Amino acid sequence: MTRLRLTCLYGGGFMMAGTALLAVVHLLAVQAVSRGNDPVFELRSESAIVLAPAGCPEPSDRGRAPCPAPVPQQPQDTLVASTALVLAALVPLSAAAGYVTAGYALSPLRRMTHSARRAFSESP
Repeated sequence: MTRLRLTCLYGGGFMMAGTALLAVVHLLAVQAVSRGNDPVFELRSESAIVLAPAGCPEPSDRGRAPCPAPVPQQPQDTLVASTALVLAALVPLSAAAGYVTAGYALSPLRRMTHSARRAFSESP
């Protein structure tokens, strides 16, 4: 019963960490697919620094650059499907890692219990 509880605790921790890592990688991949190799910002003009999205014309009177609003692109279905597949594979892997970790955590307790039972059975 204790090993089951520890397995759930450790497995949940592994699952949350794996999900967070997968979410970060997925967001970076979606951003890379939508933006491509375009630089995020360009520095223009030596006297004044103007931060503007790459590819926009230079502003005429130090105002905002007249850039069209970016059109949000939907990520490809294959990216979403592969992320879901990895997330589905993460569930049993997290449970297995939690089971093994719970075994390592309970190992000293098993040794102490075994030694105490052996000492108690050998006493007169």
